[in-house]
Amino acid sequence: MDGNCQISSTLYNAILSVPSLVVTERHAHSNSVPYIAKGKDAAVAYGSYDLKFRNDSGNDVKILASTDGATVTTTLLALK
Repeated sequence: MDGNCQISSTLYNAILSVPSLVVTERHAHSNSVPYIAKGKDAAVAYGSYDLKFRNDSGNDVKILASTDGATVTTTLLALK
């Protein structure tokens, strides 16, 4: 796994903070990762592991993600 998993883990935790977003597929790393607490990670790998969620909010959701090279920030916006 590589830096993609840091992005997916950050998105996973943002999704968990919104009650109307429901995680439908998530895979934990087989080993601990240094950038997030155990159980808060979401591994992704092309063709096998994915992070999927369902939006039950009734609104579209916009995902904003950025990095400064050291940290990753993800923001979820409800579009009305």
